[in-house]
Amino acid sequence: MESPLFSELAREPTLTQRVTRQLEEKIVASHLRPGDRLPAERELARQFGVSKTVVREAITALTARSLLEPIPGGGSVIRTPSAQVVTQSMTLFLRGGDQELDYARVHEVRRTLEIEIAGLAAERRTDADLARMEAILAEMEALGEPTRARYIEDDVAFHAAIARATQNPLFALLLDSVADIMLEVRRLGGQVPGSFENGRAHHRALFDRIKSQDVSGARQAMLAHLIDSEAIMRRGQQIQKGETP
Repeated sequence: MESPLFSELAREPTLTQRVTRQLEEKIVASHLRPGDRLPAERELARQFGVSKTVVREAITALTARSLLEPIPGGGSVIRTPSAQVVTQSMTLFLRGGDQELDYARVHEVRRTLEIEIAGLAAERRTDADLARMEAILAEMEALGEPTRARYIEDDVAFHAAIARATQNPLFALLLDSVADIMLEVRRLGGQVPGSFENGRAHHRALFDRIKSQDVSGARQAMLAHLIDSEAIMRRGQQIQKGETP
């Protein structure tokens, strides 16, 4: 088959997409701030030179992205997108329409993200960060044989505290974006005997490296923790399927 003489032309954005993009740019650039009321549909249609239907579709798209919030009685106000929206979007994306998550992808991303987080936390942590982490560890170690739900809660809180210690809020947001997915991973691992004790030991080693501001050691401790977590998760998958680990 001969190669086509001409290349397919890229489609031009629709009017709705162009209006949506302009409104989004104004919000991101803070020309429209959280709490500001969006002009009425009629006024927006006049300013953009489009129909009210186009404006209404753009508003619907921005509401779905949590950049706008409907007002009872009509109209919309600007809002800041929440971490929950990012989390939901990431979960849907990684599922890719399938019933089961691609755990290999999740762990690949987690290694890249959390190893960097551990190193930066060791470099930048404050006394308040250390106190927060130590309080979570003390609670975990005092639980004895904790319920799976309680252990997972502390586990998530400990990793979130490390992310906060980077002093970069984007790391906390990125980690939170895979929080729902990691809950499933942690539930799988919780079925494996000894996984709680193993996890607490890794957390204590991580804390010690971060406290001593050992950047390289913190990275290595996180890597060891994640490698072990992946192995435990795989054993949990075998248990769930009724196989012998």
